[in-house]
Amino acid sequence: MTTVSAGQAVGETLWQLGVRQVFGVVGSGNFVPTAALVEAGARYVAARHEGAAVTMADSYARVSGELALCSVHQGPGLTNTITGLVDAVKSRTPLLVITGQTSAGSTRSNFYVDQIGLIDRTGAIAEQVYRGETVVEDTVRAFRRAWVERRPVVLNLPLDIQAAGVPAPEQLATDGGGTVRVPAPTPESVAGVASLLATARRPLIIAGRGAVVSDTRDALLLLGERTGALLANTAVANGFFTDDPWTLGIAGGFASDGAAELMREADVVVGFGCSFTTWTTRHGRLLGPDAAVVQVDVDARALGQTERVDVGVLGDSGETARALLDELAARDSRQEDSPYAGKPGWRTETVAARIHRYGRAQSAESQAGQPGLIHPRVLSLELETMLPAARTVVVDGGHFLGWPVTCWTVPDPEGFVFTSSGFQSIGLGLAAAVGAQTARPDRLTVLAAGDGGFLMSVSELETLVRLRLPVLVVVYNDAAYGAEVHHFSGGRTRLELVRFPPTDIAALARGAGAAGVTVRGVSDLTPVAEWLENPEGPMIVDAKIDPDVVGYWAEQDFQGH
Repeated sequence: MTTVSAGQAVGETLWQLGVRQVFGVVGSGNFVPTAALVEAGARYVAARHEGAAVTMADSYARVSGELALCSVHQGPGLTNTITGLVDAVKSRTPLLVITGQTSAGSTRSNFYVDQIGLIDRTGAIAEQVYRGETVVEDTVRAFRRAWVERRPVVLNLPLDIQAAGVPAPEQLATDGGGTVRVPAPTPESVAGVASLLATARRPLIIAGRGAVVSDTRDALLLLGERTGALLANTAVANGFFTDDPWTLGIAGGFASDGAAELMREADVVVGFGCSFTTWTTRHGRLLGPDAAVVQVDVDARALGQTERVDVGVLGDSGETARALLDELAARDSRQEDSPYAGKPGWRTETVAARIHRYGRAQSAESQAGQPGLIHPRVLSLELETMLPAARTVVVDGGHFLGWPVTCWTVPDPEGFVFTSSGFQSIGLGLAAAVGAQTARPDRLTVLAAGDGGFLMSVSELETLVRLRLPVLVVVYNDAAYGAEVHHFSGGRTRLELVRFPPTDIAALARGAGAAGVTVRGVSDLTPVAEWLENPEGPMIVDAKIDPDVVGYWAEQDFQGH
């Protein structure tokens, strides 16, 4: 019988479970399991910071649809992941983190921290390798919980147990991550929502991340057609209803005034896999005061977290949508239709004209910038004409983000990674771009970042260069934390606290080995067009934007903080 260390058994077990990609920062506490996984054939991407490693894995999972793995050292290696880990928790990403852990009783070790308590407080699931003889069982359990529960799980690997000799893992009789539990809605809840839709004159369907995960698009399109509903999606589900003529686009702060006006006219709103946060509803103002609001979610804890939800349905978005279609079809056969049956809802020529008109509404804003600076909307629209259709758009946090979100199209929800949607953090963009490009090398990854978020995580620029990833990074550089500048500029405040001297980010990029270009006008984008013809390695666009331009979403940035 072949004997290996328990640490090596962890890596070999993960390989058998189907792990083919791992991101991390390797130290003594996680070296053995990571090396065993790579030895088995997995690809390893070394980050420069553990916080970046967990965000790379998070982004990889969102884009690929696979469970992602992050590997870090014990103690500070784990604590460095906290911001990215919390963001993954709030985004419900199936993610497994393996981390070293000090040996039993080593509470005086410099590396010691209450890792279980720390993990619990992030909202992630803390799992443990308990003994050498249970190492395979413990690893499989942690992996399956991450996949089936669609939540981040952190597997602690005590150093003394890692060193123990155990039999080499036998071939697992496994279905990989196991079957994802798909809760079915109750017949009573389906009948109740069907009644609301059957009597609605102006129904609205909103798709969120949960609808993306459960592959609900076709069912929701059919449900919209059957009920005459208009369609919308949350920001994290950007691209869900791409090209459908009855979509209003993103619900919430990024909606145009015309789209928001239509949403407020809805008398029944059904959200599939969306949580109706203050951002999605514009702090409640996006929904009419008399609208009936239905929330469909697989997680009972997510239901009714806002006071606007009237009906909560515990169920998978896809299963619920299909059950509603069946129920409505059954009512058709029994001739139990509402007085509005057979009518197009508000899918009329008049509403179609309004949808077409609001799509141009934001283009009316002034696009003249200060001399030597480019208007951020002009920059974004020009890049939209240059970028290939096969793209993955990654957006970091900051005031600038409304321009790429509203001006750049995405091919599908998997082609959009909104890094600040969960925890409202900035500085996750560079790492997310690495994960996205690794997951979909067939698409060009385009990262939009502010100068604040870019410089906060600039160590991962080296990762982009080292891996020669063809990623276009567009830095909306206003030499400030723009959201704070615009929020506090109305009073007597010390705005120098959030303003900085000009930074030559293009020169910084070239110094790191990337292509770098400074953009102050549309004509300066010529090198970008040339790079797009044959992208090799990263290109950084240091766009000097007009700091006085304020996006229409700015007034909502600080509400609900």
